[in-house]
Amino acid sequence: MELEIKNKKDNTLLKRHEITGELKFTGAATPSNKQLLEELAKKLSVAPEVIVIKHIYGAFGGGKATFEAYAYASKEQMDKIEPKKKAKAAAPAAPAA
Repeated sequence: MELEIKNKKDNTLLKRHEITGELKFTGAATPSNKQLLEELAKKLSVAPEVIVIKHIYGAFGGGKATFEAYAYASKEQMDKIEPKKKAKAAAPAAPAA
């Protein structure tokens, strides 16, 4: 997988870098968020915990995709800004007969 950063905007108010880029890959499937996260962390020299992948847009025909991601200054800043994931509800009880 080859990663190329096209645009890197510094958002000082939210203390993050807003990144857009392009992926070139071989194989059948578009790389997962986890794979992109690891590659982006290596390229930016930051911890994977402070990066959030927003979108991966696959191009028709395969081999290319564009992505949007945010790299925060700290884990605390990321926790303040990013929406929380909802906890899964417990399985419903069996209906009364």
